[in-house]
Amino acid sequence: MTIFVFQRGETISLALDAVTGDPLSVTAISAAMKAVAPGRTSVSAAAPVAAAFNITPRTASGDVPPGWTLTVGAAQSALLPAGHYLADARMEVGGGVIITESIGITLRESVTA
Repeated sequence: MTIFVFQRGETISLALDAVTGDPLSVTAISAAMKAVAPGRTSVSAAAPVAAAFNITPRTASGDVPPGWTLTVGAAQSALLPAGHYLADARMEVGGGVIITESIGITLRESVTA
């Protein structure tokens, strides 16, 4: 699993690439992150969402495939406690649902916050 490291109070920005198929066939998309409890490696389905991502479509550019940019703003990131999180995205495509593999996010305390 890929782990991304960010500081509290900075923008969390991730790329979700459409590696196969037509991204225009996605009829709905959402993404969220949940805190991982100390000593655990996964999250409970009942765990509250720590932050929902804002999602912006992205067109192909050079070697970068089309897809989406997932963002949690700096103000919202500042409200999250330092720690470990898991995030994934849910897409509705052609009447079905695809959920991406989870990625890890480590949110560290910023010295300059």
